[in-house]
Amino acid sequence: MRRLYLIPVRDACNSNCSFCYMKAKKQDISKPQFIDPNKLEHIVDEIIADIKEVEITGGGEPLLHPNISDIINIFIKRGIYTKLYTNGFLLKDTPKIDEVNISRVHWDSDINKRFYRSHNQNELNQVLDHYTKLSGKIRMQTILLKGAIDSEDKALEFIKKHEDKVTTFMFRTLFRSCPLEQQNSVRYFSINHPKAKLDFTLDSYDRKLYFLNTDCQLLDYFDYGNK
Repeated sequence: MRRLYLIPVRDACNSNCSFCYMKAKKQDISKPQFIDPNKLEHIVDEIIADIKEVEITGGGEPLLHPNISDIINIFIKRGIYTKLYTNGFLLKDTPKIDEVNISRVHWDSDINKRFYRSHNQNELNQVLDHYTKLSGKIRMQTILLKGAIDSEDKALEFIKKHEDKVTTFMFRTLFRSCPLEQQNSVRYFSINHPKAKLDFTLDSYDRKLYFLNTDCQLLDYFDYGNK
């Protein structure tokens, strides 16, 4: 069984992250692309027997897709475990989803804005209140950066502030292959808390996955930046 790694939106985002992996690939952000839900549904039905879960993620912000609810329903109706990745700047109503992964580098919106460079910054508690109503599991995704979460004490403070609403706090370093923000890169440190996890994947991914881009092409993950 495989995971489906789905890119519903490409080259369209409501933030301008200083560490954006796709920005390092020099994608043309003047030409946003959105996956066709009808084509997607056809592809899913072809490979459904081999899919155990789907990760709806980005080359952009997934919630910018005008038909994101239809996309989510394609998987929910077929009983596929569904994860959505978002920066949380859009408080959008969606169908009930298995897991929402929210990306933030700090609990303070002003500090977060230094790295995300979005005019849509909002308070994290507001984001969590919204998405806990739509998902049974909330996972916080945090890249370790100098000036943000760069020590165990700060990581534990982050967890303490939001552990009542967050299932898992996932901390990881910058991708080694991404040249952006390397001057602010922080190496791993231990975090002694049951809700904390460290992502040691870096640039290495489980190859047992389907990677589907906005053109509904099934690709190898490592080819995406060149397509």
